[in-house]
Amino acid sequence: MIKLLKYLKGNTGIIIVIVAMLFLQAYCDLSLPGYTSDIVNIGIQQSGIDTVIPKSISKESLDSLFNFMSAEDKEVVLSYYDLDKKDVYQLNTEDEDKLVKIEKTMKDPMLVIYSLTSEESKDKVAAQLGLPEGTDVLAAISAMDDTMKANMIAGITEELDKFPDMIRDQMITAYIKAEYTNVNIDLDDLQFDYIMGKGFMMIAIAGLGMLAAIFVVIFSSRLAAQFSKRVREDVFKKVISFSNTEFDKFSTASLITRSTNDVQQIQMLMMMVFRIVIYAPILGVGGIFKAMRTDSNMTWIIGLAVAVILSIMTTMFLLVIPKFKKLQSIVDRLNLVMREILTGISVIRAFGTSKHEEERFDDVNN
Repeated sequence: MIKLLKYLKGNTGIIIVIVAMLFLQAYCDLSLPGYTSDIVNIGIQQSGIDTVIPKSISKESLDSLFNFMSAEDKEVVLSYYDLDKKDVYQLNTEDEDKLVKIEKTMKDPMLVIYSLTSEESKDKVAAQLGLPEGTDVLAAISAMDDTMKANMIAGITEELDKFPDMIRDQMITAYIKAEYTNVNIDLDDLQFDYIMGKGFMMIAIAGLGMLAAIFVVIFSSRLAAQFSKRVREDVFKKVISFSNTEFDKFSTASLITRSTNDVQQIQMLMMMVFRIVIYAPILGVGGIFKAMRTDSNMTWIIGLAVAVILSIMTTMFLLVIPKFKKLQSIVDRLNLVMREILTGISVIRAFGTSKHEEERFDDVNN
């Protein structure tokens, strides 16, 4: 195999293009499941709300959040929101670092307010505070002195910290949904826009992956054809240079098989190397990397799957390669018998041995 690599000299550029196309194809293939997950988890379940930060929030609601923030945190939030004419604050940044800072500041206050105002928990909190049923718990806590308020918030936050992150995010999403409804944002339109946006992205990525796959097939086919052309030329030059003694060691049919069928098999191998053999590790490593970024607890499953697949592939290669070598020698024998029959067809007919030759061909063909 190493000796064959010399026939790829001069094709470095096209090899780099093929590998780049394989990376692009793998990226597209690995991205599509993520978009499908976003459509289901965010587009359908969360009505298209893809952040844990409200992009629009009423002045009244933000003032309620301020009751559970320090003066410093309040200044941070106000620096990233602008108040419009309808007394609604609009988020004024899309910078990732700033969004992370806002999230850390607003997350706990939103969780606290949601737990205090949701139908499921407000009566329970009122009972714990010794307040009559139906009391506005949020107003009652706001009226407390700073020490009592801090202790109450610390207790609620401690209880909320026991919830899984997924449950906490769902609570924040429910808070944002209620707030968007409060500021007259149509959640149906928001959901539709999100799903359509992700859908068009999926179509674009699928199309890009398809184009990458087409270019890989085209370039690898051309590369393999050039490769086999060079090998076939060298085989033919070598055969022409044989002495009479060397010619006696090979049948004509065998030399034809080596120059055509055997070279064709190597050409197919080169195409498979670029289209499958190189692509599989790229896809496998990319899958493991993506799984680690998504959920590190699931990485061992991917690793185990890759190890099992590699073991199966190695076993199959060890079983198949000897049979493949045997097959090539049998094809060589088949071509020999077929050539003898075709070149001697007039003699066979003259002596009436057609039936015998058919049986001989059937035997070697089987």
